[in-house]
Amino acid sequence: MTTKVAKQILVVEDSDIQLRLLDRVLSKNGYTVLCAATAASARLKIANEKIDVVLLDWELPDGNGIDLIKEILASSPTGWIPIIMITSHTESCKIKEAIEAGATDFISKPADQVELLARIFGALRIKALEDLLIETSIRDSLTGLYNRRYIEERIEQEFQRSKRHKHSIAIAVLDIDFFKRVNDKYGHDAGDMVLKFFAKELRLNLRKSDIIARFGGEEFVVILPETSLKFALDVMDKIRKQISNTPIFLENGEEIKITFSGGLSGGVLTELAIPHDYLKEADKNLYLAKESGRNRILGPS
Repeated sequence: MTTKVAKQILVVEDSDIQLRLLDRVLSKNGYTVLCAATAASARLKIANEKIDVVLLDWELPDGNGIDLIKEILASSPTGWIPIIMITSHTESCKIKEAIEAGATDFISKPADQVELLARIFGALRIKALEDLLIETSIRDSLTGLYNRRYIEERIEQEFQRSKRHKHSIAIAVLDIDFFKRVNDKYGHDAGDMVLKFFAKELRLNLRKSDIIARFGGEEFVVILPETSLKFALDVMDKIRKQISNTPIFLENGEEIKITFSGGLSGGVLTELAIPHDYLKEADKNLYLAKESGRNRILGPS
């Protein structure tokens, strides 16, 4: 039996009275409420928390809600977030301005409790559909891992985060050895089984914070945030040994084993570091691993 997780609502409001009123209403109806009295505080909450809906005041001590909408939609790490403006502005031109900026809905102060809850419910329903569409578009249909398009976007975000916090990051490019032989000898259904097995082993043996993608064919990319090259090498080598010793049972009853090779890059990033260069370096190290006998992981020399 799974536990239903309460949806998190960020209330961005500089009036202490309004904050308390909204907090009470929302908490009573099963929502987890996060509060921010300034745009700066709201940015931090959005960067570090999984927010499901934002209730946003128009006027803030350090900015305005319209500018913040654009920032939220451009920088949210968890994808699209519905934003409901709660404001004393009732002019049609203001409503138009908010919606055109990206707000999902608009409600006048003081917010009627029933209307507020109905609008939040509607926003959450839209978000559920949006999340489903996004999830479908960023996943590889065979393995369930992220696809190339997603990893190329995500690596940019992780590089910026690593630079900001001065944390080390590791990139691994992996390739199943002699994969074409599996397809040629056993058929493409067996090849699909191997790819799904490989993806499953990566998921089981890496952290939830690691980002795994099928980059194309039998090639995979792993981003390991806040990870030194030495630790990444140890982890990937442990996975390599486990996979090479684990049999795969085909539908016809035959048993096969596979190996893979990998190349690593990373470290503490400079301000000028770009993902393309690190992917290229990891790919070069993968090539060297293949050239030197396969079934091995090589990092920077």
